[in-house]
Amino acid sequence: MPVRGSRHHRPPTAPFQPPSRSYAVVAGTPRGGKTALVNALIRRTVEESFDAGDAWLVFRHGERADAWAFVPGHREPRPFPERSSVKGPVRPARRVEIAHPSGLLERVSLIDTPGSGGVDPATAEVVLDAAGGGLGLLFVVDAAAPLTRADLDLLGAAAGRVERIAFVLTRIDQHDEWPEMLSANRALLASRGPRLATAPWFPVSLNPDGIFGVAELRHQLESWADEQAAAGARTGVMAAATVSATGDTWQEVLDREIRARRLAAVEHISIELATIHVRCVQELGSGKGCPELPRVLDRELHALSVRASRQLHTDAREVIGAVFGSLLDAPPDAAVLARIAAAARRAVDSARDDDRERDRALLVTTTSGVAALTGAGALDSLSAVGAAGDDAGQVLSPVGIGLNAGSYAMWQPKHAPGGPPKLPDKKDCRRWLQHALREVEVELGHELSERYAELRQALAIIAGDAVDHGVLLA
Repeated sequence: MPVRGSRHHRPPTAPFQPPSRSYAVVAGTPRGGKTALVNALIRRTVEESFDAGDAWLVFRHGERADAWAFVPGHREPRPFPERSSVKGPVRPARRVEIAHPSGLLERVSLIDTPGSGGVDPATAEVVLDAAGGGLGLLFVVDAAAPLTRADLDLLGAAAGRVERIAFVLTRIDQHDEWPEMLSANRALLASRGPRLATAPWFPVSLNPDGIFGVAELRHQLESWADEQAAAGARTGVMAAATVSATGDTWQEVLDREIRARRLAAVEHISIELATIHVRCVQELGSGKGCPELPRVLDRELHALSVRASRQLHTDAREVIGAVFGSLLDAPPDAAVLARIAAAARRAVDSARDDDRERDRALLVTTTSGVAALTGAGALDSLSAVGAAGDDAGQVLSPVGIGLNAGSYAMWQPKHAPGGPPKLPDKKDCRRWLQHALREVEVELGHELSERYAELRQALAIIAGDAVDHGVLLA
């Protein structure tokens, strides 16, 4: 029983059907039992499991068990693990999608977060973005340890961004004092607001000799899916939106909003990259040094991609509200905003030149430069959730940044025959890092400027048509 507290296209080789927002994110501290919990929920055996490293695991329904790796730098997914004698890519996958014949997965896909990195700021950012776009967040807590400050910070942010949150207390069969630990964790959560204080808890045992509590959790996930389906079924008749403004006021609002938001976004990227530089330099000074730099930098760039994409989405919505709020006879409601957003997306797509892809993945290279790989598949390979996180209301294509395979290999120790491994020079690592982040700043600034220009052009077309006809045609 639960314990109550007070837009992308799937590449043709992948055998999955994207389930819109019908997924839940499973997160928690490392070694807390996340993957074991997912396996129990979908009745997947240990023998079917495999080591996916730092990849996000997306479990979807499939008639037979299968797995595909989405690797930055590739336009199409690769079989996972590799089914040939050819050595796999040095560059680890961002995401591995796993098909499994589970009744639960027919209703709810599950996303298992990476075990490494814990809930460091970069990983936490991606977790929050993924959970905010899906059904909700399952946060796994080990019955042997209280919630950490990092856990509480993530959960405090989730309370304002994630629609549904539930907690899972694992390994209760190994710790007789689990009720006391549950009470202690509730007390910690109470200070972070009522949403967390009243969220349901599911104590579970995943011991193969006696699984307990998983059926109740499975029912909770199905209830989340039912709630979303019911909300999607509630539709109303949309009234016509008529134009009341005259003159060029809306054009002035559009130009002002686009200019201000573009400048703010580019400036914010510069500040974030400076912070990333500090974090990576700190990593170089740690015990792991240069060999760990690519993993740390890739996680940071992944989080930066998520923040930049979310800012684009927010800005597009707010610019639409400002422009059409000054143009229409009544402030646009959610239905009208959705209509305009959909029309803007179509206008952005049609305005693109035929010789240039709208979707571009940015990859840091061994020369500390940034190369672009075009196509929806290339951008999809940099996503933690892929098509599961596709937002139908998104006007502008998201941003995707990562490291190519060579950037992972170049900082590994070189093994000389008959001698000790030669470690890379930390000065070279710092120099490469500085140059790479400078190039990312330039290229990302160009990407953002293009997207804001696309938004301005699309909204100018829609607003101009509305003025000409006296009614919103979108």
